[in-house]
Amino acid sequence: MVFVLWGNDDVFEEGNDGESSNSINESYCSNIIEESEYKPDVRTEFVPVVNSIFKSLNLAVKMYIDYAEMAGFQTRLSGQSQYNSQIRKEKYVICNRGGKDKPKPCDTLAISSIKKKPNSNKIITGCRAKIIFENVYGTTVYNVKKFFELHNHPPESIEERPYAKKARNMSYSKKEFVVRASKAKIGPKMAHKIRSVLKGGYEYVGAKVTDYKKLRRGVNRILCYKDAQIMINKMNDRRDHYPNYSFEFLRDGDMLAAMFWADEREKTFYAEFGEVIYFDATFRTKKYKMVFVPFTAVDHHKKSVIVGVGLLSRETIESYEWLIKAFLRAHEGKAPKIVLTDQDPTIKQAVESVLPNSRHRLCMWHIMKKLQAKVTGDLFKNKDFKKRFKKLLWNLHIKPDEFEKKWELIINEFNLEDKSVGLGV
Repeated sequence: MVFVLWGNDDVFEEGNDGESSNSINESYCSNIIEESEYKPDVRTEFVPVVNSIFKSLNLAVKMYIDYAEMAGFQTRLSGQSQYNSQIRKEKYVICNRGGKDKPKPCDTLAISSIKKKPNSNKIITGCRAKIIFENVYGTTVYNVKKFFELHNHPPESIEERPYAKKARNMSYSKKEFVVRASKAKIGPKMAHKIRSVLKGGYEYVGAKVTDYKKLRRGVNRILCYKDAQIMINKMNDRRDHYPNYSFEFLRDGDMLAAMFWADEREKTFYAEFGEVIYFDATFRTKKYKMVFVPFTAVDHHKKSVIVGVGLLSRETIESYEWLIKAFLRAHEGKAPKIVLTDQDPTIKQAVESVLPNSRHRLCMWHIMKKLQAKVTGDLFKNKDFKKRFKKLLWNLHIKPDEFEKKWELIINEFNLEDKSVGLGV
């Protein structure tokens, strides 16, 4: 049997003594590993020297990092030994391709509760290049105890260095650029492209698109975890500094269950136009799915004005009762004469419980919106039916008895006896 190393003239043949191919392979591979050694091409004055002295450990580590950058490899801090919790006896700084690579699980169908870490592009080759710094006992001075110069892998080329880990480290200003871009609805990929245009090319950006994405994802995780506290702190700050600003919130354990706020302008609007209010629980926030509940009135220009705002994590009777009570506390207990809402039964019960003296009416927009689901398509397109239906419902001066009679006529004339069409449409 013959083994050939491409690009090499060495040829290995199986001997007559019956030596197995496996043993030849092992000896051959060990020779190759021993021969694959690379000495960095660095000027002599920058190469570390054993027994050289440094005033502090930070200066010693910085020297080796600067040397590694010139040599074309990256470093990482490794083991250490200490005299006590403050003084390190020895410190190891190794090539970032040193050490042993941890085996990765191959069974992709296995179900595990352990959270998987994101993949890393770090390559482990077992490189033995490193430096050991030793403390001079009783001082803060360190000297070079040992220095291993040779690597088992080639150095990074000039073209690869802009994409090395150190070159991809993002400064505060670069991170701020990504965060501000995200606030302007610019994704990490487009932000990276804009940065490359501003810098004059992708090679001058340093960080890759994946770094921008990781930063954006990391910022989102931090904000997700602390969003509620950030919001509460901001609202409390407004309450402390703005005149006549009301803010309340409700906790459910560690979760934000509900909150309400109203500023001085909204309170002025309610004092002038608060006889009739409408609060709509139709909308939800996109990220946390909280119910957005604006309290709305109509001013003398027939324009909608906000008189208070609430957020609810759950639509329960207790949540709406708390929200309405917070609304009343903000407006000094003044209850509206008429409250308009949609047909949510939890809102109806909360209004009846907290505002017993206010008239509760259903929103006409929601009634008209549901009409199509209650009648046939042909009837909904019937102009005569829609005209009479709207004329009856929008009549502000009609008395209850007269309304019931005309409503009964419409039901009978259009054969709606079997349909669940009523004021609750």
